Amino acid sequence: MVGNQTPTYSWCGSYTRTEGRFATEMANVYGMPPHPWQQLVLNDWLALDDAGRLLNSMCVLSVSRQNGKTGCCDPRETWGLVRRGEWILHTAQEYQTAQKAFDRLRKKFGTRKNDPYAEFPELNVLVKKYTVSAGQMVLDLTTGGHIEFRTRGSNGDVGRGGTFDLVVVDEAQSYTDAQDAALSPLNSAAPSGSPQTIFMGTVPDPASAQKGEKFASIRSSMHSEPYVGGCIHEWGASEVGDIKDVSRWYEFNPSLGYQLLEGALMKDARTMSPDTFAREHLGWWPEAIGVVKPIKQADWDACRIENPSRDGIVCYAVKFSPDGSLATLAACHKAEGERPFVYVVDSRSLNHGLGWFADTLSGVADTAAQIVIDGQGNAQALTDRLISAGVPSRALIRPKAIDVATACSTFANAVRERTLTHYGQPAVDNSATKVGTRRIGQAGGWGFLSVDGADFTLIEACALAYWAAMTTKRDPERRAVIWDW
Repeated sequence: MVGNQTPTYSWCGSYTRTEGRFATEMANVYGMPPHPWQQLVLNDWLALDDAGRLLNSMCVLSVSRQNGKTGCCDPRETWGLVRRGEWILHTAQEYQTAQKAFDRLRKKFGTRKNDPYAEFPELNVLVKKYTVSAGQMVLDLTTGGHIEFRTRGSNGDVGRGGTFDLVVVDEAQSYTDAQDAALSPLNSAAPSGSPQTIFMGTVPDPASAQKGEKFASIRSSMHSEPYVGGCIHEWGASEVGDIKDVSRWYEFNPSLGYQLLEGALMKDARTMSPDTFAREHLGWWPEAIGVVKPIKQADWDACRIENPSRDGIVCYAVKFSPDGSLATLAACHKAEGERPFVYVVDSRSLNHGLGWFADTLSGVADTAAQIVIDGQGNAQALTDRLISAGVPSRALIRPKAIDVATACSTFANAVRERTLTHYGQPAVDNSATKVGTRRIGQAGGWGFLSVDGADFTLIEACALAYWAAMTTKRDPERRAVIWDW
């Protein structure tokens, strides 16, 4: 009996070609044959788009300890070095983790150039040089491949100045914002033209929640808004449940029955608390772990007023949920000399289609300075219906990722500075004060994220309406003056 080889949650865009099976064949020859689940991960990591470039620039792997994340990473790095000629940076939080990864690769390629004792002479002949010194573990190949192993530690400057094709973030549960700021740009100008960053980790320790925030945010964003160009593979329970139920051990540990031993989990089930065992061995993510809440209750409450102004320009925004099941319509009024006022018009299921949103926005289009529409799939359909209904295209905005990130951060700052108002709608209050953040793009931007049962579309729709009101130069009440000469 072996563990479940299919992730409990995964996402990857569709593709027809992958180099994953070749990486698997190479791994079979060179002493680390992947399990079926590792082959699946490799296929997605090395999937190609129609232009022959790597499909996924960001890959996330979340699986419990001792399941063999290295069985995915080592074949990926070996293939990248030998066949793709990539420049690779492999980082780990702890020195011993980085050293073990380097030693595994070195055992495969031989300990030095022209190593007469190399297990695989055909790999050793590719060795150009090793550079091993304090803090440096580097292998250069004649193929042009180059790999560096570094420890991140508490150093926020790790990797600055380098340029790589592949960046591997091992022990991602300890990855910090400062480290991300240093590492994230390193493959922006990937020599191969196919940049890729791989995050591999386990559920963060709640005692070190601050360290786990970045990995939690990255993982959450792939749950709430998966996109083509990113992939995730995760084995994890949705609740603590019965930690002595052996069938659950096999469900959430794909390598159980291979190198992972049932007896080891039995020992831990008897000594660990249920929450700890569920995190360490069942991949259970406590809902609030690592979640940064960008809006504080006290600041939001301070923005509440009884009689908000509805004068001045008005902007509307529609935010669709990632799965397309519901949408929220919000508005922002901005009068001269008054603090902007935001509120939710309605949040509705899309079981009956887009009709209500199209009719409502068509009815207010003459007085709206801007209408922002954001979300996958339905956003374009709603935009097309409004244009067909006679709404001028200049009044409609389909925001880019950077616009959404700007809207959310600007809105959160306005709440902290108490320079906007609302009138205390319970559902909006719940959304504003409970949501977390999700990563947007590669430049540190973020949007809101649903946690603790709060629907992020409410507050993000408010943020987009606020952003439009604060930036628009369009006033539908202003009429052109026609001179009669």
